[in-house]
Amino acid sequence: MAMEHSDLQTGLAALKKKNYKMAIAILERVCAQELHQPTVDRATMGLVMAYKGNRTQSKAVALCQTLTASDSPKVKDWAVRTLAQLNQSSPSSPGSPPQTPKTVNRPGSPPAPLGGDPTGFVPLEPSSSEPAQSSPLTRPNSQDIISPLSPGNPTGFVPLEPSQTKPAPRSLGNPPPLPPPMPPRPPGGATPRTGVSPLTPASSPPAPPMPLRPPLPRGDSPEVLPLEADTDGIDYLTPSTNQADSPSAKALQEGQPSPTPPESAVPTPQPRQWRQAGRAQNWRKLKPVKPTYLWFAQLGSAIALFGLLWIVMNWGMATTNDLFHRLPLLWPIQSFYQDQTWTLVGILVLLLVASPWLLDLLLRFAYGMEKLPPPKLGNYSPEARKLLSRFSLERKQPPLSLGVIPTDAPIAMTYGFAPRFARIVVSQGLLEQLEDDEIAAIYAGELGHLENWDFPLMSLAVLLCQLPYVVYWQVSRDGDKWLESQEWFGKVMLGTAGVISAIAYGFFWVLRWPVLWLSRLRFYYSDRASASLTGNPNGLTRALLKMAIGIAQDVEKQGHTSFVLEGFDLLSPVGYVQGMTLGSCSAYYSWENILQWDRHNAYKKWLTIPQSHPPLGDRLTLLDLYARFWKLDAELDFARDGAVAPAKPPRLMLKRLLLQGAPYFGLPLGLLAGLMLWALGAVAVNLGFVALDWVWGDRSILQGSLLIGVSLGIVLRINSFFPDITSKNIHTNPPLPDLLTDPDAIPLDSLPIGLEGELLGRRGISNWLAQDLILHSPTGLVKLHCASTLGVFGYLWLLLKRPSDFVGQAISAVGWFRRGATPWIDLDRFTTTDGKTHASAHPIWSTILAGVALLLGIYWMSQGGS
Repeated sequence: MAMEHSDLQTGLAALKKKNYKMAIAILERVCAQELHQPTVDRATMGLVMAYKGNRTQSKAVALCQTLTASDSPKVKDWAVRTLAQLNQSSPSSPGSPPQTPKTVNRPGSPPAPLGGDPTGFVPLEPSSSEPAQSSPLTRPNSQDIISPLSPGNPTGFVPLEPSQTKPAPRSLGNPPPLPPPMPPRPPGGATPRTGVSPLTPASSPPAPPMPLRPPLPRGDSPEVLPLEADTDGIDYLTPSTNQADSPSAKALQEGQPSPTPPESAVPTPQPRQWRQAGRAQNWRKLKPVKPTYLWFAQLGSAIALFGLLWIVMNWGMATTNDLFHRLPLLWPIQSFYQDQTWTLVGILVLLLVASPWLLDLLLRFAYGMEKLPPPKLGNYSPEARKLLSRFSLERKQPPLSLGVIPTDAPIAMTYGFAPRFARIVVSQGLLEQLEDDEIAAIYAGELGHLENWDFPLMSLAVLLCQLPYVVYWQVSRDGDKWLESQEWFGKVMLGTAGVISAIAYGFFWVLRWPVLWLSRLRFYYSDRASASLTGNPNGLTRALLKMAIGIAQDVEKQGHTSFVLEGFDLLSPVGYVQGMTLGSCSAYYSWENILQWDRHNAYKKWLTIPQSHPPLGDRLTLLDLYARFWKLDAELDFARDGAVAPAKPPRLMLKRLLLQGAPYFGLPLGLLAGLMLWALGAVAVNLGFVALDWVWGDRSILQGSLLIGVSLGIVLRINSFFPDITSKNIHTNPPLPDLLTDPDAIPLDSLPIGLEGELLGRRGISNWLAQDLILHSPTGLVKLHCASTLGVFGYLWLLLKRPSDFVGQAISAVGWFRRGATPWIDLDRFTTTDGKTHASAHPIWSTILAGVALLLGIYWMSQGGS
């Protein structure tokens, strides 16, 4: 499929701004150079409107006449109607009455997304002569407040083809399975979609993946598509909607609740048809890559992990002795006052050596792991069995210990402290969902970890993470039995369990941070090793994509993220968060479209810093190169992806990046300000100014400056990060895949969005911090971030309603969609079908955090010299 032409977008943006001269210059160049006919048609349409706006009526008429001979019926229809308008408004008919606008965006209604036509062109539809109704998203007697997105409400999506009977939207209480994917569309385009709304699919045969729509507008750039009506009332790209006759519009007009339509049939999902690109037969192995970066990452991660543990250990010992000193009949532990660095080193070495057996026990008793005999593995993948046998024979070591976890989620992991004592564990879902060569490619990737020796440190890190994670899991599960208790003892036990599990979960996430860099980097090396061992980069490509689909299906089936997926995420080839959204959207778009952000975003190296896995598109691009190195047809056709818009100019890139990371960049800026104050104090000492000599060398100056820097960073970013959500700027129920494909999007873009779906996640204490909230929309899964006024820890208050209390219910979520390394929605609020509303407080919490940091920084600085 042809990509959106960047000059076309620029020309349409100039047209919307009424810069007709620039629009004419750009669009004329597109018409002269572009070979893709649908793009030429859209540029010609825009050129007609630019000529009209520039009062070059004769050129507009002549160009419009050429469009009347177009092969596309929709383009031809548009040209005929536009030509009639141009002739009526031309000087040759001076007495003509002014034309009524055929399509005008109603005030307060969200811009309607483009339809499913593969050219991206949406024709005008004749609008009703009735006056426009008020926006169905605006509550009566309120201003700029978005009401619950009722199923009967118009969402701004308009089917391209009028249907005889309006299909009833499906019930959100019973989430549908993913729609069936279809084979990749041919290079010349795709069959146009029929009039099926993405929110209400009919029971007709499955449609192909949706064509790539232009990206939704971001806060830092003008809205390009759809264009609003110009001053003359002609809106040639936005479809009209006749909401006056809809049941929901009549109900709103009469002050009655909109009716709930009956459920519609849900199509049976079918497996995606893969290209099944071949593999090398007689291949020379890829040239080994110097492991310099990998060893450097391991050294840095080891130092960071040890430093974090040393800080936590010393803080814990000091706090414990201080507590014992304050309590009666207890004495401080004298050894806690001594340096325990070597003790920590010894403990870590023991844990590293014991890691394979300790993790075996955990997986066996907590997740039901069993041994996987080589003959049983051979039943699923004879190639994988031969590969493992050859690996052991070449290194003259005993056969590797294999295990299988009885879960449907596709998982693979390798742990241990040496290849001789390493374990490779996969899930039953991986064995059942992947083909023979794909299973072998995954096992080859795990063997790559053994070859590169990146698994010992990761095994130690995962084992350390499991200590607090098991506490979080077990305490929250045991504490759930007190949820319904009304006695004071039960409430005390419930609150205690909630606090302990929350602290343990916090330690789990903190312990992940030191090894995130190593975790991301090592997958590039293991993918290369897998391709070199098997000569089958296409098999590994299919395996990784099927794992993403399997993760999404497992989350939908269970209704939450399984503990094994989250707990062992660092070792799995595909991260559960990235796999969940990408896998659930794969039935709607081709993989090439969905992975555009991963491959072309200019900020991805910065935005993946808090992630455990590299962008999946990056890894698949390298596998594509390996396939072409061996003269193979690639599984994914990235070769046609050459028309992607170029990266942002360096100046704009730096500006957006600085604003995105303003709270974090505030730390070094605050440190610089503190050092400057120190320098001022040093000068004062040398010049004899006694009043300022205390500034020199005072640590409280540095501490206060750091906090003030963070506070200023939050304040600078907060307006861009949380723009006001009104009925005029909200995007209602856009297909989730549309939000993933903009390669230039970053979280700062903050797209106001209203999305319906079912709230998934864990129930009870294990989700008190709202750590596992997922919206199952009709077109995919997306993570939800929610915060109380006091931040995530505000949910520990027993009397407070938490988002997890609404898990399993159909909701209408309103918030800010953010596209980073993994997409998510920062919730503003959500409303259930029975009218209950839960508000989130991200902007309030950010403001409170900035204020507290500022006041605390000022207080610390004021205490300097005392």
